[in-house]
Amino acid sequence: MDTTSKYQAPSAGQLARAQQLVARFAEQWNAPDADNLRDLMHADTQNQIPPMAAPADREGVVAHFRQVLQRLPDLRIEVERWAPTGDIVMVEWRATATVAGTPLSWTGVDRFRVRGERMDQAMVYWDTRQLAERMAAAVEAASRQGAAS
Repeated sequence: MDTTSKYQAPSAGQLARAQQLVARFAEQWNAPDADNLRDLMHADTQNQIPPMAAPADREGVVAHFRQVLQRLPDLRIEVERWAPTGDIVMVEWRATATVAGTPLSWTGVDRFRVRGERMDQAMVYWDTRQLAERMAAAVEAASRQGAAS
């Protein structure tokens, strides 16, 4: 029987490390800089973040967020709640950004393993289709407004 998917109460040490890492996660995403996000991850991490086709290591994740922050320079992520299970942490968050002059927000979840003081084996989830549709609508509205001017 596979017990790795069942809830495991974190040890006191796991809980303390999770609390510290989630606090650093929240701090970094309050005013994100792609290079500073490097400090949250192990060099050999394997993180999968939409729309990545395959997991990336730390430098791949940093490069991904450089591109994201170029397109969404005011992107912020606020931790809404989080929970540990053994050495795994689930972080529910709300992201905000401006697209073509329209403020947008969406929610998602990061799931990662805490190893020492950093994360690895992360998966990020959110409704990518809905967000893409909302972004496209914001761009379309801005284009119509620009054409009418």
